[in-house]
Amino acid sequence: MKLTYATWNTLAGGIDAGDESRLRRQMALLASLSPTVAGLQECKYWDRENFRALHLAERLLGMRGFLAPSAHHGCHLAVFIREDAGLRVTEQRHEHGDPWWHGVACILVEAKGFPRPLQLASCHLAPSSPERRLAEAEGFALVEERGTLIAGGDWNALPAGDPEPPGPVSGKHRRKLDRRAAQALEELGLLDVGDHVRDTTPTVGHASKLPYRCDRIYTTLPPDAITGYQVITTADDESDHRPVIAEFDLTRTTAHDVRAGDQS
Repeated sequence: MKLTYATWNTLAGGIDAGDESRLRRQMALLASLSPTVAGLQECKYWDRENFRALHLAERLLGMRGFLAPSAHHGCHLAVFIREDAGLRVTEQRHEHGDPWWHGVACILVEAKGFPRPLQLASCHLAPSSPERRLAEAEGFALVEERGTLIAGGDWNALPAGDPEPPGPVSGKHRRKLDRRAAQALEELGLLDVGDHVRDTTPTVGHASKLPYRCDRIYTTLPPDAITGYQVITTADDESDHRPVIAEFDLTRTTAHDVRAGDQS
């Protein structure tokens, strides 16, 4: 089975002074990419008016949505899945409280033909504290041990292996250069999909002075399960972050498990 995961920080939920036009354009773009799973960040105001914006996004995407509240700034997190694509939700396992600044939206699913529970997560690490981001990354040890994981989101600092952004960096942007959180994630066995395919296209910076690959997709699936990756650069007017999409072939994961069993 193929699973396509998209992640996007929507910038204030795609809502501007009550106007949902940008949200509608964002969801139309995501729908055109036909993701199986979508992890969204900064879903502000989506819990208001009986979750009006959440249900609007569900309708526009044709997907089922799960919203996890943020502890700060109303930057809620969401995971959407396409249940008719062979996924069945078995649990919601969102993360709240210390050490998480915003939290983690996480659902467990059964995937057709996949032998284990699969975790699908949307993440948004602390915006200004390298120390908090490191604690959050280390906290993924408890998430990762629950089962196979795909986690996308706004990691708010440089990845472990990308080159330094060009030009001088000063002020609050300097804190984004701290790589310890990304290094901790990799030490836990989470594979950075963009790094694996050697695509360093910035996901932020088109609206600021620090272009870098802030938005990333990590997985504990084996590398040969990764079959595609892309940073979408055609919607830079819709958010200060770019959407990122990755494709996985879960049948390759099954073959990997068989080979590993034969070697033991």
